[in-house]
Amino acid sequence: MPRTSFGEMTSTRWPLRTLAAVVFAGLAIFLLLPRKTADNRVILDSGAAARAGFGREATLRNVTDGPIRYTVKREADPGPAIPRTLEVGGVDRIEADVPVEISYPNGSRESSHKLYPGQPYSFRYDERGLIRVYPGSHGREDEADLAPYVPTPIPVVERMLEIAGVEPGDVVYDLGCGDGRMVIAAAKTFGARGVGVELDENLIAVCEAEARREGVDKETRFIRMDATKAHLTAATVLALYLLPESLAVLSPLFERELRPGGRIVSHNYRIPGWEARLVRSEVVTDEDGREHKIFLYRMPERSGAGGWAP
Repeated sequence: MPRTSFGEMTSTRWPLRTLAAVVFAGLAIFLLLPRKTADNRVILDSGAAARAGFGREATLRNVTDGPIRYTVKREADPGPAIPRTLEVGGVDRIEADVPVEISYPNGSRESSHKLYPGQPYSFRYDERGLIRVYPGSHGREDEADLAPYVPTPIPVVERMLEIAGVEPGDVVYDLGCGDGRMVIAAAKTFGARGVGVELDENLIAVCEAEARREGVDKETRFIRMDATKAHLTAATVLALYLLPESLAVLSPLFERELRPGGRIVSHNYRIPGWEARLVRSEVVTDEDGREHKIFLYRMPERSGAGGWAP
């Protein structure tokens, strides 16, 4: 599907809340952008690298605002654990032939987690502000890790598109589209066009195959790229399932590229600093009885003076 450009929108008047959001987003970008550490490789089995190769290492990224001290050892190993310090934005690469156990302080208690060879992980804050280990989307050092790949249940996908009022003529973008289910549903069920942005080339192949199977490959397009570099000027609806720190990183992109009146629908997480733009929220139950939150935002219209309306 060819890209339709609506031009880059500019603003001549920035309210204080927008300026504060930009400052916060700048800090979040600093935290999310990957950086190398001086010694970021941990070898727990001397033959692991030779036998298994690069793809068998577990990666552990720090997506918090401070260094994290943790220990690591092979699962069920009675010997002492290796102490580590992972700096902000750093990525440790742990080579082992078996799962490893890490332990780290979390407030008043010690937390632990098991890492499997070949899988990416990240230290992140949970909804209570405590540090937890989450699956990562990748272990690369050249791209920001915005969120782990967790598919949105189909009932939640459909309700997100309903709440956003998607209809023929809309162009729905999904940043971090995973297997493409949001974009495909927008085209097949709602008659819209859709664009999915995804960093994982294997998932792009899954998206394209599924779009062909559902008969909407002419109405959809999937782009392999870092979402922070995406062009959104053609979007009338933006669908998101990203973590709060990632939404903070991307919000200046939304400000710059989304058209006035554009709708943003977010699964489970609010966009930091966008309280005034929230027009609706809802709790949806999936097929397994789990609850999911949906937040709908709308971009402000332009004011008569050429800036944004408050």
